[in-house]
Amino acid sequence: MTATPSASQGPQHWRLPAMRAVPALVVGLPLPFIQLHSPLVGLVALAVLLAGTAVALWLGRDRLPESAGRWPAVVAGWSGVMAIVAAVLAIASPAATALGVAVAAWALPAGAVELRAWWRMRSIAEASARQLARDWLAVGAATLLLGLVFAVVRDPVTLTGLLGAYAVILGVFHAVAALSARPARTPTIERSDA
Repeated sequence: MTATPSASQGPQHWRLPAMRAVPALVVGLPLPFIQLHSPLVGLVALAVLLAGTAVALWLGRDRLPESAGRWPAVVAGWSGVMAIVAAVLAIASPAATALGVAVAAWALPAGAVELRAWWRMRSIAEASARQLARDWLAVGAATLLLGLVFAVVRDPVTLTGLLGAYAVILGVFHAVAALSARPARTPTIERSDA
């Protein structure tokens, strides 16, 4: 008889926040060490963050209960479009106004869609899915707040710094959410007829 650890075969909801943590941390962690917090740096960071978020949400869209709806695909599509817009703005018009408008144009609808997903999922019976929905509440609210701030602030140093802070906070939050939702590993016993 040998005991081998195996993951629970239940729903794997933890994978979506794990995938969302990666682009947020990739963007957020280096920004404090970049001395020039210009609109160009902010727009490039935004393009990378949104492209990574779009890929993560698209790949993880099927890892959710059906009652969550299609919100990951919707936010993935919007994030992909805004990643292209941010990249074009970085090339054509790297200005603080462009950065502020691009972040606000992405964050306000994306945050609202994520809050709507939380609203739909708040009464689901499965505990891990319910916890994931509570995470959507926090992420949606933070994203809406980011959009509101970027709609009014126009200092490029502040904007780039806030984008980096948002990315780090979001990345850590998603990483913790993924670790919290991950199923416990249980040993299974295999008999050998030796």
